[in-house]
Amino acid sequence: MPNPYPTALRERAVRAYEGGADRYRDVAATFGVSLATLVRWVQRARETGLIAPLARGGGWPSPIDLSLLHRLVQARPDRTTDELTRAYNRAAVPAARVHRSSVLRALQRTGYVFKKNARARWNRIGPVSIPPARRSAAGRTG
Repeated sequence: MPNPYPTALRERAVRAYEGGADRYRDVAATFGVSLATLVRWVQRARETGLIAPLARGGGWPSPIDLSLLHRLVQARPDRTTDELTRAYNRAAVPAARVHRSSVLRALQRTGYVFKKNARARWNRIGPVSIPPARRSAAGRTG
């Protein structure tokens, strides 16, 4: 979904329509918005006096009980998200089982930061295969 139009643009467009003798179509073309959009802005400004965009709706509420999740994190802050999810699912109501991604999103929303562990860096090893050996003079056919 695209971002809403800026409030300043909305105000200028509504003022231009309300203050002039221009038609909706002319004002909409001037400001580069669709005719229906300008009509909605003007109607809303007349009915409520507000021009700011409405809050976005939709989505699903998080099934995570944040107080329980925070207690589990404080009890053992070094748990991985897999371990934390298993602990949450054991402690929560059986119908409230959640996936690891839900736990991770809930932790990120509440400000927890995950840092990579220095011990878990990739090993830097040399080539895994031996380079081919040179053929001996006895093996050549001439």
